[in-house]
Amino acid sequence: MLEVLTAPADFFMDAGKRVYWLYLLSALVVASLAVSIQEGRFDPAGQVKKLFDRRYWFARSSIFDVYLMLINSIVKISLLMPLFGSHLAATILVGAFFQDTFGDAPQFELGWFWIGLLFSTVFFIIEDLSRFCLHFCMHRFDSLWFFHRTHHSATILTPLTLFRVHPIEHILYFARSLIVFGLVSGVFVWLFSQRLTGLQILGVDMFGFLFNFAAANLRHSHIWISFGRFEKIFISPAQHQLHHSVGNSNSNLGSVLSIWDGMLGTRLYARKKKLLEFGLGPNEQRRGEKKMPMERHTFFQSLTDTILAKKDCDGSSKGV
Repeated sequence: MLEVLTAPADFFMDAGKRVYWLYLLSALVVASLAVSIQEGRFDPAGQVKKLFDRRYWFARSSIFDVYLMLINSIVKISLLMPLFGSHLAATILVGAFFQDTFGDAPQFELGWFWIGLLFSTVFFIIEDLSRFCLHFCMHRFDSLWFFHRTHHSATILTPLTLFRVHPIEHILYFARSLIVFGLVSGVFVWLFSQRLTGLQILGVDMFGFLFNFAAANLRHSHIWISFGRFEKIFISPAQHQLHHSVGNSNSNLGSVLSIWDGMLGTRLYARKKKLLEFGLGPNEQRRGEKKMPMERHTFFQSLTDTILAKKDCDGSSKGV
């Protein structure tokens, strides 16, 4: 029981999580720099005041982020992990399957550095594409949007909005992550079993580290940062904020790369700073209810709808 209650606190000490303290610190530095450039001056006192504004952290929307972080942590530890196992278990299972089916893998004379680089590249591309595909389905199909709209209901974006997902969506993303990591890492363990183990491969995610260190936490924030021309390749924090704004939710569905959006015509460039309203529009709120009638709503969804029907303490959902 204690593990379930303390698990969310461990996120801030786990380098594999986006809210790892070092990533939050890097985001804070980048945010301070961006605000200083936009305002034309460095005002540390003003920035600190905004950072600790209770209307930001204790708004109803922000508190609901924390509530869902706790709920989904309980779901993962008490249900998902016992039923489906860990990423390491999936790696070993896939590696054993390839060994039993195909025998010994061909021999490749590659050093640890090149194996790590190759794994990071392959995993990064497949991981990002799989995230995009699932996210696209969440927006494309009403039955899935019914659950995903919980994430888009946030009227204030904080780094903890990352955890604001319906438990059903959390299960889907957990399954996606388990399958992708198990397949990629299992194949690499089979191919290079003479040079590394499953435990070693778990420690290699170079691009994930760079993405999180490069202020990924500002995606769920009110700090406007555009990548300019590089938005043809990468999703900027401003682009993701556009994705969360009313009327633009079907754009910028990618996680890291924007090339998937470019292929499907869903890419929306950030360009100049805009005043945004976050949350659900009337049509977005109603979507999915035909597929999931009111009488079939779960207790969780009823509680969600009740909370979302109320205003935040400052009565505002405007981005800055």
